[in-house]
Amino acid sequence: MKKILVAIDGSENSTKALEKAKELALLNNSELMILNVVSDLRNYHPYVIDRVYESEINKVLLEHGKKLLDEALKIFEGYEGKVGTSIKCGDAAREIIEMAEKGGYDLVIMGSRGLNALSRAMLGSVSNKVLNHIKISVLIVR
Repeated sequence: MKKILVAIDGSENSTKALEKAKELALLNNSELMILNVVSDLRNYHPYVIDRVYESEINKVLLEHGKKLLDEALKIFEGYEGKVGTSIKCGDAAREIIEMAEKGGYDLVIMGSRGLNALSRAMLGSVSNKVLNHIKISVLIVR
């Protein structure tokens, strides 16, 4: 496991995923990438028509995502390996799968349940979608 992708959303389980990623990275001297995906409002809220409001909301969501990534990096203070962060906008499962496969990652680590219970009930969990559609190994942390 030379390259590990950790997907986070700010939930308790994603924090546990970060801790497990650090544990595995220390054992394998792995390169880590921490990913946060901001939902595309048009996919989940089709009635958001006003572009001005949509732009403002996306700006706030991106700022929140950047804060999550900054907090996640604190977990890796003192880690001597390479740790990076990335923020994407779109469907979380699709973005995770695409980044993992195109980036040549050996493992994806993510929490079993995220923050968005409503979309999970309607669309299925992100972790379930990733697990069933990705070609590389996935570690789901409870």
